[in-house]
Amino acid sequence: MTGPTLIIGFGAIGASAARLLLSTGLPAERLVVIDQRRTAVTEAADLGARTVLGDAADRSALRRTGIAGARHVIVAVQPDATAVFITMVAREMCAPDAVVVTAVTDRKHVAHLRGADQVVISSDTAGAALAAGALGQRLAPAQQPGSGWLVQSRPVQSSEIGLFLRECGASAIGVLRGGVRHLGAAAASLRLAAGDRIMIMCRGGVVPGPPGDPGTPATSPVPR
Repeated sequence: MTGPTLIIGFGAIGASAARLLLSTGLPAERLVVIDQRRTAVTEAADLGARTVLGDAADRSALRRTGIAGARHVIVAVQPDATAVFITMVAREMCAPDAVVVTAVTDRKHVAHLRGADQVVISSDTAGAALAAGALGQRLAPAQQPGSGWLVQSRPVQSSEIGLFLRECGASAIGVLRGGVRHLGAAAASLRLAAGDRIMIMCRGGVVPGPPGDPGTPATSPVPR
């Protein structure tokens, strides 16, 4: 896909994500921002982004962003309950192969996030940055892969076919089957099958593999 990157919510997290994307070479014309605060939309426009003034929980407002053709969707709104809802709506409206990334402040909400390909728990990341600052250290997210939690996925291994999710390690939290995400009790009742992907909660630079496997660096692209 070559569509735009959409940022939903232009508070501290959304603005930080936008600046990082632009600094790594994303053309400003391929960045779209939606926020219901006029000051936030003005700030995004000053960066060169295309902006939409509106509530992302309103499907008609979200449709104006061009979400159907977006390559990446970043959900950076508060509170967490709103982020969970908007993530579900965004997943319904964007292309099946679009990547959706959502920020929440409390990891207890991860189990309710249906539709996000990756989840960043901002309280963990902020906590690590505060601790580093107190120690006189500078925390660079790209160099400190252990600063937060992510939800990634990996293919089910042949040795895991027929097993229950609980038999695949404590970090396994869900099953991605046929494009549908199964979490909680729905995932616990499934026996793993060929073609499934196991959703993993990982901290640091490694996506845990099957028991006994050293895992995969999370900084490498993880197939969806």
